[in-house]
Amino acid sequence: MLRTRLATAAVAIPLLVWIIAWNPWSLFAWLVGSAALVGVTEYFAMAFPDDRIDRAFGIVAGALVVVAMVVPSHELSGMALSGVVMAGLILALARNDDLHRGVVAVGTTMLGVLYVAFLLPHYVWMHGLPDPEKLGGVAGAAGGWRWVVLTVVIAMAGDVGGYFGGRYFGRRKLMPEVSPGKTVEGTFGAFAANVAGAVFCKTVFFHALTAGEVLGFAVGVGSLAQVGDLCESMLKRAFGAKDSGWIIPGHGGVLDRIDSLVFPAPLVYYYARFFFHH
Repeated sequence: MLRTRLATAAVAIPLLVWIIAWNPWSLFAWLVGSAALVGVTEYFAMAFPDDRIDRAFGIVAGALVVVAMVVPSHELSGMALSGVVMAGLILALARNDDLHRGVVAVGTTMLGVLYVAFLLPHYVWMHGLPDPEKLGGVAGAAGGWRWVVLTVVIAMAGDVGGYFGGRYFGRRKLMPEVSPGKTVEGTFGAFAANVAGAVFCKTVFFHALTAGEVLGFAVGVGSLAQVGDLCESMLKRAFGAKDSGWIIPGHGGVLDRIDSLVFPAPLVYYYARFFFHH
């Protein structure tokens, strides 16, 4: 299992960085959009394994929001979410023989749409931000890839640090009822790796970050990455699934691989959009 995970990472990480940093925005948007669509499909396959109507509605609703999120006009996302909420409630209303089940299904559907289809595409918005290294020079120059790589490196470094920290030093279980393999020692290993990842990013390609921002992103992204990982495990437990899917060798499904990347995306995007003024 470890060899498979490392082999997958050795291929996927350089390819991912290449797509993020040295390719047009449109290709990156397609990559994130495709991952979100697969993630939406995995979520609703777990949530409604025996209900084709709710599963199909969830997948269609999620796909609509994904498309609205990755197109250049951000306002479309609000329109898509409004339509999904209204359509979901109308679908529940049509089930007048079991209103409680209908309302619960709508809540489960909206959770999946927001969790995967809305949060993950924030990376596309992030990628389209001006270059933070040139804010004082070339106005509007494309360079949001720095924010994307920063987030991905910190989160994925935490995954590696947590895995090895737990494997070699893990003694105390963190939340055994949610994720039996997670340990307190692994959590500290993840935070150490988060800091190392953030320092690496500042040193190599993100010189505009202050020391405080480096530490803040390490703690913020690292914390949300670990919480996101636990939340995805919680969903699998609640739905009675071992893995979200099988598409990635050694890692299960797309949701199993991106669980630590989903929550940090809005944090980094909105900080970069509204608070980064170097």
